[in-house]
Amino acid sequence: MRTRAPILVAAAALALVGCGDRNLVLKVDVLSYMDPAYMAASFGPVPPVPGGFATGEVPLVDGVTINLLDGLSSVAEVRSVTLFLSAVVHDSTGTGLDTLRVYVSQEEIEPIWTPPIIEQAVSLQPGETDSIEVTLPADERVAGLFMGRKLRLTVTNSVRGPESGDPLNGRLVVRALDAIVIAGRKAF
Repeated sequence: MRTRAPILVAAAALALVGCGDRNLVLKVDVLSYMDPAYMAASFGPVPPVPGGFATGEVPLVDGVTINLLDGLSSVAEVRSVTLFLSAVVHDSTGTGLDTLRVYVSQEEIEPIWTPPIIEQAVSLQPGETDSIEVTLPADERVAGLFMGRKLRLTVTNSVRGPESGDPLNGRLVVRALDAIVIAGRKAF
């Protein structure tokens, strides 16, 4: 299926050249470009301490290079990119907070050096499973990255444990990271 994608995109891009003001809309399943092992992480035990112990940012995905659609930028320009993230956090013991962050950058820049494009906090309670669903509306910086041939991606989580009680233990699973790319005919 992946070997067909560049052919289909190239054909769609060529058709776009003669289509007036019409747009090419692509849904890119970003997770399909990565090893599934990177999309889940366990955390804990995070011990109870006054003020809550913070783990700092721990990468799930660390600077992975994603090859984009080669040749699209020669016939079309990316007008907007909307990102959708879906994750599940299961807290087995203890209370606390988790913050999930997504960073993207050009190939030659460490993603973590840029501001996160998605930052979502979730409150953790023992025995509960929480869903995280975030939509990042069109962002010019992200659209510019999708015009290139490659981008880099980092996904982190950071946990703050309880002030008292049981240590915090849990698991985070990223279920979806999709990009909706809208491209239009390039002005020549």
